[in-house]
Amino acid sequence: MNKYSFDFSDIDILRSYFRSQLNPEGTSDRIYFPPEIGEGYLSYYKISPEVFLLINNYKANVDIEYERKPIREKDIILHFRKYALDHQIHKNEIVSSYSDNYTPGNMRCIDAQKGEKVYIPKGAEVKSTMIVLKSSYVKPYFMKNSDMAEKIDKYIRYSHQYINKFYLSYKQSIFFDQIVNPKEDAIENYLYYIARGIRLLETFWKDVLKWETDGNPFNINSSQVGNIYKVSNYLEANLDEPFIGVDQLASMAHMSRTNFFNMFKEIHNQTPLEFFNNKKLESSYNMIFTESLSIKEVMNNLNYSNSSKFKKAFFNRFNVYPDVSM
Repeated sequence: MNKYSFDFSDIDILRSYFRSQLNPEGTSDRIYFPPEIGEGYLSYYKISPEVFLLINNYKANVDIEYERKPIREKDIILHFRKYALDHQIHKNEIVSSYSDNYTPGNMRCIDAQKGEKVYIPKGAEVKSTMIVLKSSYVKPYFMKNSDMAEKIDKYIRYSHQYINKFYLSYKQSIFFDQIVNPKEDAIENYLYYIARGIRLLETFWKDVLKWETDGNPFNINSSQVGNIYKVSNYLEANLDEPFIGVDQLASMAHMSRTNFFNMFKEIHNQTPLEFFNNKKLESSYNMIFTESLSIKEVMNNLNYSNSSKFKKAFFNRFNVYPDVSM
């Protein structure tokens, strides 16, 4: 087992530590793992001297143990991730373990004054984003707003107690994916990640502000969220078949029609039918402009029956007509 021990008191020291451990010859923003340890990278960005953005995106090729040492400052660590994580609290230490099972994603709020051990087994996929807010950054605001300080303290406690009932919102999920799985043709530089990190941080503050007034994020049933994602994965895998209807999809998710419909829309920001149709159009776009298939071939592959309706929907979605050569 490979073991690493560190804290979040200084991002420059943290970056230097992991570079020396994993990739001492590297010069890019990304610190790549040697093949014998993992496939992928770590990245550390300084949004400001008091706000850090950390990205983990790798597959472990060995068992790994991380020990995050507690620090004296009351920094706040926001941890967003999309793979299963189990927590147990021992004294003042949080012991976490990864598995290789996909989850819809969740966020926890960590007190840096408490240490933590994380066990990552060989083969586990680790995709996470962490934002560290130094106490010097938040303290002046909390001194003026004791209400908010109290809410944050409670949020930290609840995000551990109810971690299995707290999932990423639609916007958080989008920003998370853009950070850990950026498009290859995008400009991937400091500003790209910083902009998305700031937007992700903004969603957290909004969650805290509306908590216990507009809704309680900890009341979410994570197993139902998982079922929603299973249904959306099913739809993506069956784009060549007719849409089977909301009733049947709700039955697949083991949910009532109304609950399924509302939760699907909350997670994906569109109805099941809109999701299905948009995925079909995205697939047709790739077939036409990447694979150079004709409209006739695309319509056959994706079970479109009316060419004029297809072309109109395609234009409405992408503001461009598909290649008209048949």
